[in-house]
Amino acid sequence: MNLFNDKISLILNHRLTWLGARSNLMAENIALADVKGATRREMPTFRQVLKRHGALPGANDKPVKLIKIDSKDTFKTKSEISREMETLEMSRTVLEHDALLSTLKNFHQLVKTILNMSQGGG
Repeated sequence: MNLFNDKISLILNHRLTWLGARSNLMAENIALADVKGATRREMPTFRQVLKRHGALPGANDKPVKLIKIDSKDTFKTKSEISREMETLEMSRTVLEHDALLSTLKNFHQLVKTILNMSQGGG
């Protein structure tokens, strides 16, 4: 069993990829906020993006590669860009990203501790 190449690690990696792409999209929206007539671009939900890339966890055990999110994973809305709303959404995304990274860091530290203990190091 490979600890860092399992379905959980892969889905966490997908989530980090989605959050990063979402932050970039919001930054682009903020940059266009003062352009008259500019409408915001949005990203589908995490689940929808996984489905589009064939990366939804399921009963099949076929290996899923890392996903690469690009402009095909976004869509244009009819709503105008609100700098304040985009900034709030970006803040929420950053908080989620940081929480996920912290969880991963703690998990890796736990694995490292367990491996050290099994080698008589602790």
